[in-house]
Amino acid sequence: MSEDSGLKSGRPRDASIDERVLLVARELLTKNGWHGLSLRLVAQQAGVGRASLARRWPSKAALVLDAILGVTPDLAPFEGTDVDGWIEWVVRGSHELYSRPEVKVALPWLLLALAENGDLRQALWSNFTGPAVELFSEDVGAASVAEQQKSELVARAVLAMAAGAALLMTTVASDDDSAALREQITELLTAGVAAVSADRVDDGLPG
Repeated sequence: MSEDSGLKSGRPRDASIDERVLLVARELLTKNGWHGLSLRLVAQQAGVGRASLARRWPSKAALVLDAILGVTPDLAPFEGTDVDGWIEWVVRGSHELYSRPEVKVALPWLLLALAENGDLRQALWSNFTGPAVELFSEDVGAASVAEQQKSELVARAVLAMAAGAALLMTTVASDDDSAALREQITELLTAGVAAVSADRVDDGLPG
């Protein structure tokens, strides 16, 4: 992975430094907006050397992504769930993410930064979908290589649809945003995944 991704390389050994820096970044983002946040200001208020901060996060976009999403994915909500629970959390978690004030502030500028930085975009997608996709494959019991590839495709499709729906509901379609609509989206995705799984089982039956 390229060092420009800013999502893994050059991480400080002291995790408390990460936590302090990311907390300051979130606070400044909410208070000052995107243009009022800078690596220099974050370093100053977090008590971290500017050069050390820049080695860890080579751009403001990389820092803000970690501040919003965390350095590593939080898989705790998936613990003890089945496929239906996995889908439910993906829908709910996506909506909770896009509803956060710091995300609303940063989102337009992050989208521009991601469009201009392929390494950052690729690292974001792989780092924050990979673990969830693996858990989905385990939940559906994918055994063969073909089944695993299919399950990964289904999982990524659900992630894309859930995230896209959450983005639309919290921005353009905010007047229609409701718990009932989110429940309907969850039901539709759950039914779709069940249908795909049934097709996979039927395809494996002897003729």
